[in-house]
Amino acid sequence: MHAYARFLLVLVATPALAQGTLTGHVRGPGGLGIGGVEVRAVGGAEPRAAGGVVIAVTDDEGAFRLVGLPLGGVQLSARRIGFRPTAMELVVAGTETRIVALQLEPAAILLAPVTVNARREPYSARLAGFQQRSQKRIGTFITRERIEASASSSFSDLLRGIPGVRMAPSRNGISNSLRFRGSNCPPLVFIDGAPASADEFDVDIIDPATVEGVEIYMSMLTVPPELHAPRGLEHCGVIAVWSRPFRPRTRRAETPAPVALRQLLDAAAVFVAETVDQRVRLEPGTFQPIYPDSLWRAATSGDVLVEFVIDAFGRLEPEFFSVVSATHPAFGESVREALLRARFEPAMKRGRRVRQLVYLPTHFERRVP
Repeated sequence: MHAYARFLLVLVATPALAQGTLTGHVRGPGGLGIGGVEVRAVGGAEPRAAGGVVIAVTDDEGAFRLVGLPLGGVQLSARRIGFRPTAMELVVAGTETRIVALQLEPAAILLAPVTVNARREPYSARLAGFQQRSQKRIGTFITRERIEASASSSFSDLLRGIPGVRMAPSRNGISNSLRFRGSNCPPLVFIDGAPASADEFDVDIIDPATVEGVEIYMSMLTVPPELHAPRGLEHCGVIAVWSRPFRPRTRRAETPAPVALRQLLDAAAVFVAETVDQRVRLEPGTFQPIYPDSLWRAATSGDVLVEFVIDAFGRLEPEFFSVVSATHPAFGESVREALLRARFEPAMKRGRRVRQLVYLPTHFERRVP
């Protein structure tokens, strides 16, 4: 998911006597904060501040902060691709900090809204045991949500914060050999329910992006029967790793996504829905977001609006995916992953396939019996 810098500031002209500060939020319909909005302040009454421009970009929650503002009358404007720009005038006096709120209305054509109200699990039969054991709370469990939230680049980093787990170099050259509290021997490792190793195991051969869940039992007494092994090999504890479907990685762009996207639109390398002859179409049944575990259990509903580019072959270009607004980050991540598996019919313009910028609203609603 693209993450906007928190309070990115660009000083185009720095007034020598500027003192004012503005903070606020930019929101869309329903009151959701909008990320990636350029907020610009222009003006000022001080002679040396005339024409001063201060720019900020809203964070994922739609918040912004403008510092070093020119004194006097200021025109405040907000704009973002896919929304109608808005502006207001105000007065900046002395060193006061003013709080403002801006509202943007969608200008882009959206795909038909999607509602998610069922909990789907990838490979649900294979993961049934993992889900059942996690409800009993015997052992330590790492869910997919926790993996995503940790942003760990290595499996050893994912495990380091767990009490009772330690990493140590082994005699056979493994730099991150796993040990549990009170034990000097390696735990038994299971991969998708089958024993992978009862000896030293290099945990960093596992990519966290490919893991659906992890369960850890530090004592032989807590290991469930289904994770026992012949000859009591679980006596040093057990770690069971459950894989997930392959998740394509986002390519790192040299230019920030909003800037690069604007450049592509200006160069007519990407089109908006209003300018194509046939718009991108989502193939029915191929977009199936998974309701995040914690939000499902809490019966939390929410909304997400995302933007992304579909190329001329009907494929999503991950580097241009952005969460425009979301009531919870986990909803945005669920939509992103589902879109990477979805299928699209590309846009058409003058008889040829073209890339199109797409906006998709998704509503998550837990129906409690």
